[in-house]
Amino acid sequence: MIASTAYKRVQEIRGEADAKASEIYAQAYAQKPEAAEFCKFIKSMETYRKIVNGDASLVLSTDSELFLIA
Repeated sequence: MIASTAYKRVQEIRGEADAKASEIYAQAYAQKPEAAEFCKFIKSMETYRKIVNGDASLVLSTDSELFLIA
């Protein structure tokens, strides 16, 4: 019972954090077009970090979404 209550609370906190992050991104996008492009760039860099480790090689097509950062 305690574990399920804790799990429920964790999920609520994650949901609240996701909502706050979405709000921050929306505000950034609304301020300037450059801010939206910067956020897109940061997200691309985060994706690279998640999919490429120290032992991996990454080969991208020139029309790949990951290649087209800007």
